[in-house]
Amino acid sequence: MSLKDNAKVEGIGCDLCEGTGWFYIPDDSLGRVRACDCKKQAQLQARIATILQDWPKYQNASFEKTDPKSIAQQNAKEKISRNPNGSYYFTGLYQRGKTHFLICQYRNLALAGRRCLLRSARDLMEELRRSEMSSPTDREAIPSAVMQMVSHSNDGHLFIDDIEKITNTGFRIEMLWDILDTINRRQLKLSVSSNLPLIVKDKSKPDLRSKLGPEIVSRIYQICEVIDL
Repeated sequence: MSLKDNAKVEGIGCDLCEGTGWFYIPDDSLGRVRACDCKKQAQLQARIATILQDWPKYQNASFEKTDPKSIAQQNAKEKISRNPNGSYYFTGLYQRGKTHFLICQYRNLALAGRRCLLRSARDLMEELRRSEMSSPTDREAIPSAVMQMVSHSNDGHLFIDDIEKITNTGFRIEMLWDILDTINRRQLKLSVSSNLPLIVKDKSKPDLRSKLGPEIVSRIYQICEVIDL
């Protein structure tokens, strides 16, 4: 019986596996099979869809489907498409496409099999708080996927949406500093969206420095290229 008869259809229309998600390894006398790339892509697509449940508006966001509405958006699309693994700070007024481009970049890297994590600012802080508050000897200790990635991965990429929504308390700023400093020291990647510019000369106007402090902004500035939308 063929793979196609036995298997659930994974990659409909795939010439290699005929929609089974598996193919026989060429010249293998044991007749062993290997997962087809279309199967891997289907699994990645499903994982991304699950992660983007918190961003329902952007479930289908991708560079291919992005239709720029301004020169700034066109420039951003071209820049990120040329270097999708770059570190970027997306800023601009409301409804300018900051989260859209952040998630387009995340999807591009995730589908390429790169190790990357997407978090809203609030979810990131909650994850770090739970991990910090749990005892190392506690059976129910909750590890932080973000901390594990930035501490142990050689090519991790962290995406943070709406970073300005982090509450400026000593504990939270210290946790965020640890994350950004580790990313900077280990030369990992970071992409961030925010309604606030990093720094403005007019002190009467809000910026991220006044919200989260100069140390946080200094690290973001060292890591990220600013894309003003």
